[in-house]
Amino acid sequence: MNRYVNVSNELYEVFEDAAVKHEECDIVYKDDKKQKELHSKVVDIKNVNLQEFIEMEDGTVIRLDKIVEFNGNQTKALNRYI
Repeated sequence: MNRYVNVSNELYEVFEDAAVKHEECDIVYKDDKKQKELHSKVVDIKNVNLQEFIEMEDGTVIRLDKIVEFNGNQTKALNRYI
């Protein structure tokens, strides 16, 4: 797995807000050099070994720095670390 890149506080708050509300979301993310799309409800955000992940209702777990689009918005617009 690639080295984890922290996401900005602003972007983390967007993900956290969706988790608190158990919001249905459209997510585009990178997985092994491929882009994947997912529509599911956010159920939790987890920190494992200094890496942050978003957990979806369907069981999918995505590392936060791999999310490129969240509900139609490019994450790099909110993430000063990318």
